[in-house]
Amino acid sequence: MRHTVLGAVFALSVSAVLSLGCGSNAPPSANSFTEVYTKTIQPKCSNDYCHYNGVSLLFSGLDLSSKVRAYSSLVGMPCTSNNCSQRGMRVVRGDTEKSILYLKLLEDTDAGTTKRCGNQMPLDMTTFRTNGIADLKFSGTTLPADEQNRIEAWIKEGAQDN
Repeated sequence: MRHTVLGAVFALSVSAVLSLGCGSNAPPSANSFTEVYTKTIQPKCSNDYCHYNGVSLLFSGLDLSSKVRAYSSLVGMPCTSNNCSQRGMRVVRGDTEKSILYLKLLEDTDAGTTKRCGNQMPLDMTTFRTNGIADLKFSGTTLPADEQNRIEAWIKEGAQDN
């Protein structure tokens, strides 16, 4: 009887480990941080000019060079740049209106006013490469609606690390 119970416990333990360890081959949710990072942050926000490993405070000290660094640098973290340091948090779970990351993506409205601090993101790389830091123009091309919506949904759904 003892061997039967131990065998059953062992079988259940192995089954649990395998089901948890193997994971699913399903693609990440459309509003997951994986999607936000791979489709928007990595290709448009982290490069040799801004939001890279070792970035200075000139560019907010925000390191988006890897998915792990990006998540830990964004969610629940205060802004540190000169323009935004007193304005709040980079990402507030569930609240886009208090998430500086989301607000910095919004296009200027009402004759140049918006709720965001600093300049619109992402950086206009063409101007930066041509003129350098002396004529740093951040207000580049607004992100497409689907990318803004993905970031908005991710934040509203709790900004999970998924």
